[in-house]
Amino acid sequence: MNIVRKARLGLLATAVSFVIAGCFDSNDHGEQSSSYRHVASPDWRDQIIYFLMIDRFNDGDSSNNDQGTGEYDPTSDKKFSGGDIAGVQQKLDYIAGLGATTVWMTPPVANQWWDPAQNYGGYHGYWASDMQKIDEHFGDLKQYQALATELHQRGMYLIQDIVVNHVGNYFTYSGTYDPAQPCHGFELIPNSLAAGQSLPSPLNLNQCNSPESQQAAIYHWTPQIADHNDLNQQLTYQLSDLDDLNTATPAVRDYLKQSYRYWIEQVGVDAFRVDTVKFVEHDFYHDFFHGQNGILDKAKETGRNDFLSLGEIFEASTPYNTEGEEKLIAYLGTKEKPELESMLNFPLQATMSQVFGGGRPTAELGFRLRKMMEMYPDPYRLGNFIENHDMARFLAQANLSDLKQALFTMLTLPGIPVLYQGTEQAFTGHRDAMFGHGYREDGQQIDSFDSDSEMYHFIQKLTTLRHQHKVLSRGNLTILAEEKNGAGVFAYRRHIDGNDLLVILNTAQETILLNRMETGLGGNTRLRILNTLNMAESQEIVTAEDGTLTLALQPKSAMMVIAEGGGQLPQQDHTMALLTDLQGKILDKNFPLTGTGTPGSQIRLVIDGRLGTADRITVDENGNWQGLLNLRHFQVGLQSHRLALYEEASGSSTADVHFQSSVSFPDLPSITLDDSGDAGNGTGGPMGNYHLPEDTSYDKSNPQLAIEQAKVFQIGSNVRLSLQMASVSDTWLPTLGFDHVGFSIFIHLPGQEGGLSMLPKLNATMPGGQTWHRQVLAFGWQNSLYSSQGATSDQLGESITPAPTITVDKASRTINFDFASAALGEPMSLNGIQFYVTTWDLDGLSSTYRPLQREPALWSFSGGTEQDPLIWDDLPLIRMND
Repeated sequence: MNIVRKARLGLLATAVSFVIAGCFDSNDHGEQSSSYRHVASPDWRDQIIYFLMIDRFNDGDSSNNDQGTGEYDPTSDKKFSGGDIAGVQQKLDYIAGLGATTVWMTPPVANQWWDPAQNYGGYHGYWASDMQKIDEHFGDLKQYQALATELHQRGMYLIQDIVVNHVGNYFTYSGTYDPAQPCHGFELIPNSLAAGQSLPSPLNLNQCNSPESQQAAIYHWTPQIADHNDLNQQLTYQLSDLDDLNTATPAVRDYLKQSYRYWIEQVGVDAFRVDTVKFVEHDFYHDFFHGQNGILDKAKETGRNDFLSLGEIFEASTPYNTEGEEKLIAYLGTKEKPELESMLNFPLQATMSQVFGGGRPTAELGFRLRKMMEMYPDPYRLGNFIENHDMARFLAQANLSDLKQALFTMLTLPGIPVLYQGTEQAFTGHRDAMFGHGYREDGQQIDSFDSDSEMYHFIQKLTTLRHQHKVLSRGNLTILAEEKNGAGVFAYRRHIDGNDLLVILNTAQETILLNRMETGLGGNTRLRILNTLNMAESQEIVTAEDGTLTLALQPKSAMMVIAEGGGQLPQQDHTMALLTDLQGKILDKNFPLTGTGTPGSQIRLVIDGRLGTADRITVDENGNWQGLLNLRHFQVGLQSHRLALYEEASGSSTADVHFQSSVSFPDLPSITLDDSGDAGNGTGGPMGNYHLPEDTSYDKSNPQLAIEQAKVFQIGSNVRLSLQMASVSDTWLPTLGFDHVGFSIFIHLPGQEGGLSMLPKLNATMPGGQTWHRQVLAFGWQNSLYSSQGATSDQLGESITPAPTITVDKASRTINFDFASAALGEPMSLNGIQFYVTTWDLDGLSSTYRPLQREPALWSFSGGTEQDPLIWDDLPLIRMND
């Protein structure tokens, strides 16, 4: 590192520490406490949360790693790796240096170490065996108290993850469940607890056939949830077979209150993150938090008058709808009957992922943010995040610039930013350990606490600016610019008490023209750059006389600017003009354009801001020019557009002219393929000898992975691939509307260099020796497009955009993939483009292909080996013709 950069980073770290230390009074609610156990609640708007998994963060005490029951194996993703509470305390400098002010940890309570029914371990903390003890792998009460004490001494805070819906998996059901005979098929799972362990009272009353257990009603005597669309199942059945607590029973409520009041009193926990909120009835939360002997009473006794609760409701909203927000808001309760204090913002997370990682229109993000500000009682207390331990890493489906844009946005929006461990080190494994000898998907043994990494410093600079500029945590939000037709410009203003800060992004992979954007500022206002991504920091930015702003934004760029004084505008070219009457027209065919300009000058016809691919036209010696609006690359549907003229030499532009396009797929397909009968009845694979996983949610008579028919529709350079499946299910409420099947679609683009024949992660190659240049990976929670560049047999290629638009018609068992022209490289002809479609299933948590093995298993395919192709069904190569 050069000396200048090292000095700059040292100053930055000092600034972060100063801001954090200066924001808080360690104990301003009463007299000083030598232990710093109990401190007043902070203003949560000012917090930045660092979320970590105890077992996968840092191993501070190796003596507690292995408890001698076979539950510890840092080479296995299913077992304990060795992280503990002491390890968290050792890395507080690292966390604070990043700019985080609060630590949220996964549950530290005693857990089921190994579930023999699921063949998986409770290293994550969400399978409680005793909610009033620390798990032996994580340490003891004194170590937890020491962690809280040091956090408070630093002016930082502690969030404990809690579970009220379920415990571990100690009983199950076999056969057909009959609600009238709830003990029929009930079975206690042998060896579900390690030798010498037992459940405490009242959790030990878990024998359905026992009169005492029946009378106590500690549990719901039900099997696992088969359909998450069924509200009764959601509230009373077993989530993933985990024993569901009957939270309507007074003894259960008393036990949960007692358990979680304990951690506030004994440790000094400052807030709770509440797991699996929607699986518990509303009345419970009102009583749990606000009732007699509730959580808030205990918090207030310790001087915490603003004890925060962040609820987890894993639900998104479809574009331009608010079903996710409505679900979340319902669990905030009412003024008369309040429930949780706030929520983790899953609808925003899903939209950011699709916009920044999938190339969806930035107007979808604009809609989501407007609704966030309108609908939530206090949007400034929402927990905003990009990734967590229950989903694929952002970088597993997008590239580094996409992630940086998402972080740039999250850290400049209203709400409490939540950073998941490893994001600052650009992790791709969703539950990879940070310490060297813990589990890593790639098998490497790497210590990842690098406070000098490029991503660490990128986040550190953003957190420093958030701490320094209160407008970012408390200001109003106004959307200034957005793109309705795909990736492109997105801009917003944060403003409060005369302070104005603008955030401007370009999510496209080409240069975009930000044209005469109304800023809400005065004319000739100088905008000082605070931070940039993929843009120069030295340029002078000044609003026009009317307060508008025009800029050429580099691909995948972002900038944060603050209004500051006056400036001087560059000379503008006002000679350009569009003579053709385009305003307000609806175009269904190519449209000629004419205009005037300075003789010999170069003019760009910029449609929807797409400066990088805009047609370049030379003005003739008489000051005239001619051009053409070509609809070939316009997307399907009725789309709104804008056209501006841009003069390259001066950087000046004309005002946008607004028009629409109307492009539709034909009624009849250009290609129809019948593929029924080759992957049904529960068997599939290249030789028809594979079997589905054993979980009952797979439809063995009509597998969700079996393609029955394919139709191809085309218009211009747009292609719709319509797949009729043997069945379509949405058992797990997937974001995209289908589950239990993943599609790997490979696209050959004639005339393009490169291309590969091997298929990443599938143990297979393209049929007929063909090559592919682009790949779609789509399953219920992910829709991504990759290029072949950088792809290997076990590594996906470079993430690019836009991913196809996916629509699902469950009634007709149809899943449509609409490829916009840009997804296919904007070809002038579709002739020779080929599609190869394959199906398999992926794990929704990790975005990994489910394994294939010889013997049947709950979540693995059987009938083959790990070297065999991971293809359940496929289609012959589909070749396009104009």
